[in-house]
Parts: sequence; C-alpha cells; structure tokens
Amino acid sequence: MPKMKLFNASIEGNTKHFKKASVVNVKKLLMKTLNLFAFLVVGSCALQACHNSDKTNNASTMAKDSTLDTVSKTAQALGGDLSKEENDFILKAAVGGLMEVAAGNMALQQSTNPKVKAFAQMMVTDHTKAGKELEAVAKSKGLALPATFPKEEQQHMDAMKTVAGDAFDKHYINMMVADHDKTVDLFTLATKYKDPDIKNFATKTLPVIQAHYKVASEMKAAMLKEKMNNGDDILNISTGKKKNQ
Repeated sequence: MPKMKLFNASIEGNTKHFKKASVVNVKKLLMKTLNLFAFLVVGSCALQACHNSDKTNNASTMAKDSTLDTVSKTAQALGGDLSKEENDFILKAAVGGLMEVAAGNMALQQSTNPKVKAFAQMMVTDHTKAGKELEAVAKSKGLALPATFPKEEQQHMDAMKTVAGDAFDKHYINMMVADHDKTVDLFTLATKYKDPDIKNFATKTLPVIQAHYKVASEMKAAMLKEKMNNGDDILNISTGKKKNQ
C-alpha cells in the first residue's frame, strides 16, 4: 500500500508538472503569435505610410508643375505679394493700353481728319511707351501681360472696322473720352497702392492719361459745335425725313 500511494503521488506530481509545462508552452506560443501579428501590423502600416507618402509627393509635384504652367501662360495669376487690387490694376491697364494702341492705329488708317489722325498718333506713341514700362513692372512681379483682347473688347474693335468717315471719327473720339475717364480713375487709385513699383508707374503715367482725356474732351466738344453750326439734329429730335419742297 505505501508503494501504491507513492506511485500515485508520483503520477499526480508528474501530471501537475505536465499541466504547468503545457500552460507555460501555450503562453509562450501565444506571445510569439501576438508578437508576430504585431510585427506584421506595424510592417503593413509602415508600407502603407510609405505608399501614401509617395502619393502625396507625386501630387505635390504635379500641383507645383501645374501652377508653374498656369502662371507662365495666363495673365491672371497673382504675382508675389501683390494685393488683388494691385494685380487687377496691372491687368486692366494692360488691356486698356492695348485698346488705345490698336484703336489709334485703326484711326490712322480709316480717318481723313488731320486732327483725329494727330490725336491717334499721340495715343499710339504714348501708350506704346507706357505699355513697355508696365510690362517691365509686371515681369518683376512674375506676371505675364495679356497679348490679346478679351472677347467683348475684340468684338468692339471688329465693329469699328465697319465704320468710316465722320461716323468713325465721332465714334473714336467718344470712345477715347469714355475710356480715358475710366482710366484716370484707375490710375488715381493706383497712386495710393502699397507696391512702390506700381505706385511709381501710376504716378508717372497719370498726367499723360489726364492730358489725353483733356484733348479728347475738347475734340468731342468741337465736333458737337461744328455739327450744331451745320444745322444738324445733334439731339436727334427729328424722327423722319424732311419733306421735299
């Protein structure tokens, strides 16, 4: 009996030891499995992060390239630290200058009035000079000036080609008065802008624009006076043709 009890105790002890060893082995296996899973998760996240980083870098590069292309091809890209008003001034002044030169050249070809032709030549000379100075300012700001007219202005220029004689002279001078009236306001505001280059250009050019406006206004008044002296219906009161006597 003592031997049997000793044998049973030995079996029970081995069984407990086996159970403890099994639990320890299972825990170790579980820890290895968890460590391997964690490693795989971390590795996967790292790979995903690298992949996303590549995407971000590629997108950033494409955006920069696209921006550079846009700036080089359009005149409406903001330059440097210019405000919206300063940027708009450069673009409006550029388009206005193009109009004055183009309309002046047209007047030189289509008008037969010496005074109108002399005024047109002044427009071409002065606005060509101002345009070159404005282009230098724009270039220093990273801006490209427009080389063509907006659609509405181009339609106006095309319509002027169909007018001739006194009608052309009247239209041209009226156009010059209206345009220079607006341009004087535009340049007056620009003399107060923060950017020193734009401010200096506007301050230098404003007296020239004002002189153009003065001459154009005097020519318009002279045309109206001449028309009145000729007995024309300058107020368009008459609605029909005169009866034959």
